[in-house]
Amino acid sequence: MSRHLPNLPRPIAFLSALVPLLWIVGASAQTAPTTFEIVLPSLNPDLSPLAEENLPILSDRLVLAFGRDYATYLMSHLDRSLHEGMAVYYLRQEIQAFLDMWRATGKNAYLDQAKNLALQAIREATDHPQPLLWHGEYRGLWPCFYLESVQAETGGHNQLTDFQGSAGFLNVARALQQINEPEWKEIADFVERQVVRKWLFYKPSITPGQLTGSQSNRYVLVVLNGARDAREHFAGICLDLHQLGYRDYPYVQWGKLLIDLYLTPRYDPNEAAPHQGEVLDRIPGNWGLFVHTTPEGYVWLSVPNYDPNRLTDPMDTSHSNRTVWLAARAYSEGMIGLDVIEGLVNTLRYQIWASEKGPFYFNNYVDGSDGEMDGLANGRGGNVWFGWHRLAPYDEELTTLFLSMAYDLTNGGENLPEGAQNKAMVNAPTCLEAWAVRLLAGRGQPLVFP
Repeated sequence: MSRHLPNLPRPIAFLSALVPLLWIVGASAQTAPTTFEIVLPSLNPDLSPLAEENLPILSDRLVLAFGRDYATYLMSHLDRSLHEGMAVYYLRQEIQAFLDMWRATGKNAYLDQAKNLALQAIREATDHPQPLLWHGEYRGLWPCFYLESVQAETGGHNQLTDFQGSAGFLNVARALQQINEPEWKEIADFVERQVVRKWLFYKPSITPGQLTGSQSNRYVLVVLNGARDAREHFAGICLDLHQLGYRDYPYVQWGKLLIDLYLTPRYDPNEAAPHQGEVLDRIPGNWGLFVHTTPEGYVWLSVPNYDPNRLTDPMDTSHSNRTVWLAARAYSEGMIGLDVIEGLVNTLRYQIWASEKGPFYFNNYVDGSDGEMDGLANGRGGNVWFGWHRLAPYDEELTTLFLSMAYDLTNGGENLPEGAQNKAMVNAPTCLEAWAVRLLAGRGQPLVFP
């Protein structure tokens, strides 16, 4: 069967390609039901859900639940725009789920959908350019993922939104390059030429020579948003561009700089930062990961707040996913030590995961505090499905946790707190189900990025 169905609308084409992988009852991919009804295989109730005999059935159940949950979501969003608001910001997680399913199953329908989503977003942004403004000065007409809240400041362009979306795009590009599909270059060229270069030269005073010369590290810190989450995304983008063969700028050097600055264990608030002599006047106050010890003697790492002006405030669990994603990626490529991974594993196990409050209860903040977070009550913002989950291969108990949580979501997530974003956000169930399939699959390679 052809993998390309050009005569059908793209979402319907994907569902049509996916139907042979699903057992769908009472719904066709050519109709538009509000909910897909799928027969999920039942595990042997006389055994633990994670008993060896149940694992093949659990894998099948998760694959089908993923198809059900994504199909239900997609059919209610057929007319969505990917170039406006926060759509591309959240698209990164949607793409993540499809790449995990592709890696786990080897079925190209999943990678095709990730590719189509990336290309659709890129083409929409290209078809809807907006002037870029710097203090009212015109800085060119650029493809735009338009954010109305920054219209007066930048003309609608936003660095964090651009970088988070682009991080997802480059994950797709790397996967496509691995199987020699030519679309990888269209995606990577867009990120490098229309996103990265836009922000490298957003400030009129910056010149190419400054970014390629001996003080390149200092100047890249000048052009980047000061928030650590934007910089963590940019570090991953730099590593991807280097691996994809882009050499006009010292991308791998910049990636290493940011990894050193934001993932180095910090034992004393007053100790010298990495690269102190090289970029002294640009060292962020929130550099590094603060080292702590539990009463039982476990070393854990606290992620400083993403705002360098709020150094004493802990990072919330949700936003720190970006830090952990970068750490797992950096360790997989030999750029940081195992001590960082083990410290973050302990952070998740002993500070964030509060099993005494419920089997899948996660505190809102990385230091174990659980106050209100951006309007979310206790335990509702402890998201662990787009960064923290990548620690599972390094700890058997975390592997069990993420498999169990995904299984619970196939049953509606009845053991997750009501209103918790780990089940209430539209991409959470599919991301957790896809990751669990990957953890179970012999070919899943959960230590490999993307």
